[in-house]
Amino acid sequence: MDQAEQSVSGPITREVPWMDFVHTGPGTLAGRFLRSFWQPVYRAEDLPAGRAVPLRIMSEELTLYRGETGEPHLVAFRCAHRGTQLSTGWVEGDTIRCFYHGWVYDQNGQCVEQPAEPEPFCNRIKIKSYPVREYLGLVFAYLGEGEPTPFPHYPEFDDEGVLEVRAPIYWPMNYFQRLENSADDVHVAFVHRESSYGEHGLYAPPTVEGQETDFGFDNMAIRPGEAVRATYFHMPNINRIKGHPIGAGWTDNLNWTVPVDDEHCARFVVVLNHVTGADAEAFRAKRRAQLERAGDPTVINELAERVLRGELRIEEIEDRTYIVQIQDYVALLGQGPIANRSTEHLGQSDRLVTLLRTLWSRELRALAEGRPLKPWGRTERLDATSGAQS
Repeated sequence: MDQAEQSVSGPITREVPWMDFVHTGPGTLAGRFLRSFWQPVYRAEDLPAGRAVPLRIMSEELTLYRGETGEPHLVAFRCAHRGTQLSTGWVEGDTIRCFYHGWVYDQNGQCVEQPAEPEPFCNRIKIKSYPVREYLGLVFAYLGEGEPTPFPHYPEFDDEGVLEVRAPIYWPMNYFQRLENSADDVHVAFVHRESSYGEHGLYAPPTVEGQETDFGFDNMAIRPGEAVRATYFHMPNINRIKGHPIGAGWTDNLNWTVPVDDEHCARFVVVLNHVTGADAEAFRAKRRAQLERAGDPTVINELAERVLRGELRIEEIEDRTYIVQIQDYVALLGQGPIANRSTEHLGQSDRLVTLLRTLWSRELRALAEGRPLKPWGRTERLDATSGAQS
């Protein structure tokens, strides 16, 4: 057993760089690792043509805009002239014009116009730009160095059904706490015992099993009565959940947990509901009614903060639309904005949390030592129905 494996249940620290999963800013080891994968940065429907918005991803400020042609683009946060915020300017075609003195940049970050300069020197001015793609209703960006890695494809989401691209939720905690929660099926029996999951009788903790795969690891929670909840963690920060029955179908759920900075993260969620025809129309109507009744998803944070302050009990929350997210928020922020793992006492039921840390520390150590990383990914289809009993 190497040093990384011996340390995965101990503190996550900068002193051992491949054990520091927490810090993801530019130049950090974990930040370099995450940037070597395509990451979702925005929900596509929230970015109309001709609009620019500021972004903060992994402690880095950026400018996302959609050209008048409909194509999204991602460039540096500030104008190279006097450093003003580019998102306050104007989108013109597929370029963006600075609000302060009108300098114009194309989608590659090249300055193409300096209207107040009698002798423009545009050819010498270029700001950073990043490759972007739209897929499954999300805008993805590649923030790493060199040529982008191949863009991922999830064949299960090619099926017919109702695709929900949920509004991203921003939480005031380190992203790795949410990743560990994805690997921890035991919490479902306690944190979610009074939720939609509870309708399936999940009051006793499951036995958990899992193993490393080409894409990450399998996570099998074997529940009383031998029902199995199957989830599939995709390195470095994707969880795929399948099975929760809804009416006549089941769901495929993909969620990405992306650092905003070291104490904030964003969760992007895409759900394919396997319903068609009349069942699909009934499902859409039900979801519209649920969301209208529940209101803005920011209520998740508001209600969870009241629970943490002792002003409210989760059992007293009447509308259950966002109850699972509220329960997770309470459990995870209850660890603090950045969990202190040096005080943990892990057991056998935490074996998949330990596996997650082992895989991460192994990859970060290889990156630190200049060795090849594992080519994580898959092209094959994961069976969409085997988890329908969960």
